[in-house]
Amino acid sequence: MTDRPDHTDRTRDGDRAGEPARTDRTLSSGDRAPRRDVLAFDRFDRWGLVFLLGAVALAAVLAGVVEPLADWVTGGPLSPRVESAVTVPPLDAAGVGYGSASYTVDAVDPGAGARLLALLPGLLLSVLVVLSCWCIVLLLRTVASGDPFDPVNVTRLRVIAGALVVGAPVAHLLQLVSDAVVLGGLDLGGLDLTFTLDIPWLPMVAGLVVAMLAEAFKAGSRLRADVDGLV
Repeated sequence: MTDRPDHTDRTRDGDRAGEPARTDRTLSSGDRAPRRDVLAFDRFDRWGLVFLLGAVALAAVLAGVVEPLADWVTGGPLSPRVESAVTVPPLDAAGVGYGSASYTVDAVDPGAGARLLALLPGLLLSVLVVLSCWCIVLLLRTVASGDPFDPVNVTRLRVIAGALVVGAPVAHLLQLVSDAVVLGGLDLGGLDLTFTLDIPWLPMVAGLVVAMLAEAFKAGSRLRADVDGLV
């Protein structure tokens, strides 16, 4: 009875001896710094995007509003784009086919009405760009605060989608009407003009993608509201 080894004490001692080792391993693994996600959208990325959006909005206002007004004040010409058939004798002699040419013509004195009409497409585009950029900035603010599924973000995304799907084609149509009015007041010497309906597909497709993203945010906001109701 007395000579039997005490397995219980040895086991306890072994466990006690093993505990610091496990603790040391845990601490050594816990001291290891977590790996940084290089694709994470951090504060510097947000500020860089805000700066880029501000530059885009400023460029849109300068190109769509300031520059046409400066041309009006200084008497600069309106330059609508023209597409017409051309004749290239060297290509005709070589038997090489070719299509129509696209170029601009200068209307030196188009009149105040034509000036105002020519200002509308750029003004509309400037408003759409500034509004879309502002909506993106506000959306980034909610993402930075940890609340990306705020219901107001659904409205912001829908505004951006509407600007792309509806606003961009309307501005393009206004530009076509403005060019047609300016060209109608010019003597083109019987030039045979070619009309091509060019639909801005890229902004419209991008707008549809943003609209689908808005629906995803709507589902996320609804899920967030359900979770808040359960807590």
